[in-house]
Amino acid sequence: MALDGIAARWIDLGLVAPGELHAAYTGVAHAMGEGAVPVVVWARARPHLCLGQSQGLCEVAPDIDVPVVRRPLGGGAVWVDEHQHCYALVTPRTLAPRRPADWFAWALAPARRTLEGFGLPARLEGGDLWVRGRKIAGSGAATLGQAAVVASSFLMRFPRSRFARAVAAPSPGYRRWLEVALRAAMTDWEGEGTPPQGAALARAFRDALGAVLGWHTEDARLDDREQAQIAAARAELAEPIEPGRRLTPHGIKLNHQTFLTETPGTGCVVRELRIAGRARQREVVSLTAERP
Repeated sequence: MALDGIAARWIDLGLVAPGELHAAYTGVAHAMGEGAVPVVVWARARPHLCLGQSQGLCEVAPDIDVPVVRRPLGGGAVWVDEHQHCYALVTPRTLAPRRPADWFAWALAPARRTLEGFGLPARLEGGDLWVRGRKIAGSGAATLGQAAVVASSFLMRFPRSRFARAVAAPSPGYRRWLEVALRAAMTDWEGEGTPPQGAALARAFRDALGAVLGWHTEDARLDDREQAQIAAARAELAEPIEPGRRLTPHGIKLNHQTFLTETPGTGCVVRELRIAGRARQREVVSLTAERP
């Protein structure tokens, strides 16, 4: 689906606090009327673990040393820090594909073109972008107010060990497997080539938005109505997060093909790494052999 000649607003927030990133696109969405133009929220954020809208604190390590924020978009737990350029496409539903299932291919197409323009051979896999067989960008989406919202990022550097320490792990062995599995399942721009400077990346992405979606972005500021909605979203995001239940029972989804689980058995646990529906690594561990 391509749009011709749509004037879109580009709002660059710079480097913001963890909750502010998610409050911003949420507030912009709730302030958006049916006849509004699309908005691109562009930002970097201080380090935090970001949970999907259906996740709870059971996904988080008890000794986590960074803030935890639950975004109002779908998907699983992700690490966010200043080494990512995050963006959210916020548009009236009438300008998005009719079926929400089609939003990811539509919204990630400009990012794919951007990656390709810098020499990274990106392809769409589920709701993710992959480069050379590993995920380089995930995404989350939701209808907020009258707006369709899809958010993702350009991942310059992914701190696998910090993410592995931040998420819940039933045992030290599971956490060790997680670090290894993350290297196989995910990549970042530094692992694939030389990352561009932020200004060059923003220019390329804005050009891609025009070429792919027909969105001609113009620098803009948040208006009073958006600021009020952002304040309301900020307060809602600050509310306590309940424990909840794991999105992936007994484990974590690393990309749309890769799952790491540790399932209780009789006197043991079964640790398993599954890729594309097949067990690639499996271990039965006595309950007395390893404790957190």
